Amino acid sequence: MGDGTEFLRTEEEYQEDQQRFEAEVQQQQQQEHEETMTTNKKDFLNELVKKNHLNINEDIFRKAIRGKEMAFIKRSGIEKIQFTNDIRVKYEVIVMQPDYVVVKAIATKGDMVVESFGEATPENTNQKPPYYSAMAEKRGLSRVVLKMVGAYKYNVYGEDEADDFKQPVPSNTFSKDIKGPDTQRKVA
Repeated sequence: MGDGTEFLRTEEEYQEDQQRFEAEVQQQQQQEHEETMTTNKKDFLNELVKKNHLNINEDIFRKAIRGKEMAFIKRSGIEKIQFTNDIRVKYEVIVMQPDYVVVKAIATKGDMVVESFGEATPENTNQKPPYYSAMAEKRGLSRVVLKMVGAYKYNVYGEDEADDFKQPVPSNTFSKDIKGPDTQRKVA
């Protein structure tokens, strides 16, 4: 042509180019985001430990459940994660009966809101004596805190969520490590 019209585009061509450009930018941003995201359970746990100042010997343990290795966060770890991430939790009582308690836990962090339930019955609580309301609260807290940080997608759960998840504690673990006035020998 040579008259300069080869450089002119219709509005439709411009819109198509603009959409193609925006799609490419969005795809590039998504790739960059995915590269910075944790991609597996090990990486997620390492990041969770570092960001929340967890002690791997005190706040986390692994246990096989139904033949599958799972990671569990102890109550101390849940509290640290909640504090470090400034997660606010409120509770609503749904059912409060002598042997059946359900509470709704509502967690907020900035604009993000997560809800879950904690429940306790004789069938799912082995406490002696049973403290159903306390157990329901602990379960609700564990669930909303772990949902808030994305732990469930990596099969990371809270120890309080089910009695099957509890870590067995050797009977003499605490007494040999704790030194207090009643364990010191008196010198005559």
